[in-house]
Amino acid sequence: MRVAIQSPGDYLKPGEDETNGLKSRLNDRLAPLGGADDPDEGDWEIGDCLAQWWRPNFETFMYPYVPPHVTKPKECKKLFMVQMPEKKVLAVPKNMKLLAIPLFELYDNAARYVVSLLLGYGPQLSAIPHLLSRYVSTNGI
Repeated sequence: MRVAIQSPGDYLKPGEDETNGLKSRLNDRLAPLGGADDPDEGDWEIGDCLAQWWRPNFETFMYPYVPPHVTKPKECKKLFMVQMPEKKVLAVPKNMKLLAIPLFELYDNAARYVVSLLLGYGPQLSAIPHLLSRYVSTNGI
């Protein structure tokens, strides 16, 4: 059985600020209907940019760098550290499931996520433990 996973990310409109665009996409995708503007919930804390992945042309593979022969890459995908507010409520549509994948399953397991879950996203997912390793966590992330 093949499982399709959809991340809460999206494309930014030309000229849109990264931080505000990410916050609005997270609210659109993960907040309850009508609850995205609730002032008591708090706001997403957008932290560091952990990685940038570049798609040089219309192929599915993305590189963690811009290849030297490419002058105008087709797409840049960024991965940010996001802190969820303490009182934020997540809402998942009935036709979807919220899936938590432990970091130890992501580590050095790109082939599993290329074939079975996210076509072409294995290298980005398996790099997350490396990217997070530079942060010291007191609560086990």
